[in-house]
Amino acid sequence: MKMNSKYYKAPLLGTKFPLLCLGLALMISGCFTKKSDREETETTTTEKAPTRDSKESTATTPTPTPVANAKVDVDIYLEVSNGMKGFMPPPAADKEPTTFQNRLTKLISEVQDGVHVDDKRFYLAKQNAQGAPVLDSVSYNTLKLTIVSGIKDNVLGTPLPDMLQAALTNSTKRGALSVVVSDFIHGPDPNNPGQFLSLDADIRSSLKQAEHQNLVVAVLAEASPFYGNYYPAVKKPAVKQTLSGQEIPFYIWIVGKQADVQTFTNKVLRNLPAQQAYFGFSYASVPYSAVLKANAFKPMGVVYCTSRTAETCTTINLAPENKEPVEFTIGLDLSSLPATMQAVDYLKQNLKLAITGGKASIGTILVANEDTKSAPGVSQFTHFVRVKVPQLTAKTGSITLNLPQAVPTWISQWSTGNDNNPASAPRKTYQFNKIIDGVQALYRDKSEFVFSATMKFNKETN
Repeated sequence: MKMNSKYYKAPLLGTKFPLLCLGLALMISGCFTKKSDREETETTTTEKAPTRDSKESTATTPTPTPVANAKVDVDIYLEVSNGMKGFMPPPAADKEPTTFQNRLTKLISEVQDGVHVDDKRFYLAKQNAQGAPVLDSVSYNTLKLTIVSGIKDNVLGTPLPDMLQAALTNSTKRGALSVVVSDFIHGPDPNNPGQFLSLDADIRSSLKQAEHQNLVVAVLAEASPFYGNYYPAVKKPAVKQTLSGQEIPFYIWIVGKQADVQTFTNKVLRNLPAQQAYFGFSYASVPYSAVLKANAFKPMGVVYCTSRTAETCTTINLAPENKEPVEFTIGLDLSSLPATMQAVDYLKQNLKLAITGGKASIGTILVANEDTKSAPGVSQFTHFVRVKVPQLTAKTGSITLNLPQAVPTWISQWSTGNDNNPASAPRKTYQFNKIIDGVQALYRDKSEFVFSATMKFNKETN
């Protein structure tokens, strides 16, 4: 479908060339480009060709989001306690491995032999006779044997905050990722039951190094058939239950620098479970632009790019009217975000629009398909957000897409105040929402949004 030639004018795309500097004594080659500035405008053209006296802005390129590191340094901590035995039943020829065993053997194999891990260490996390956490350094083969053959010793569980703090302290000494695998059932010191009431504060305290060193936290949850004695946090009416395949949650927590955590989740773990949560993740910028000349995203009403020469468009001229409101599309490249944040349902639920100088709302949100991935002008975008502008109240203003930091709904669904009977309430962990509250508290002074993308606008006048 062709655009009306009366309103459309092809943009003049700006090009940048390297500059070669020659010295008399030395030859020095230098490549000079403009520094990125999210506040500058970047463009294309649409719907109505700009007049000669239209305001033009200088094209710039947004600061790219840091790319995930190619390799990471990893510390794997597997909690070994009586409460974890049911995930790792002894092997037999007629028994299938549990989900836990499948997930963990693949994980540690990739850590041991994969190309994306630079250095690695393996630990069995447990408690000594004095009740203090112990991180027992073991070989890969020892850890694998524990996973596939089970925990033989009688080992008490370490209080959750203590285990997290010990692991993080150990890993931050060498700048490694902390990867903690546990059922995350809080078993406080029997002499200090008050820890049940301070679980969120204790979790924050245990992870304070993450806050002080600008580390992020990824939480992955999965459920596995469980065989044997299950020890709930709530001991009434039963101190323990004997299970024969009921599903019990287990968790993988990854704590480290954002780029390292992304490498680990995307390249090492891969095939992530559906339940994912990310805390502290933020992006200084994501690539975005108004999409004004692609037939698939044809705008409505009077709207065009302020600049005729920029490569991307972040400032537009528009003139909504009562009978002809403006609609246009913003293309976003969200490929650097965690997969769950890229999901259309997640964006529909969480993406917000803020406007100064008018009224606007979000329409459809679409993910790139095979057609857009190969189409000129839009192939660089992973998502397309339709914006409706029925009215402007100022000559200039801005339209901003924000993705707020949000706790996924599955967190509350996997939480319970009474875990004494897992058969009647499967896939639930005692006070898991309070555990996550403690993680959230680490980032209350950080960015409110995962990312923001701002379009500036000028009100077109006749």
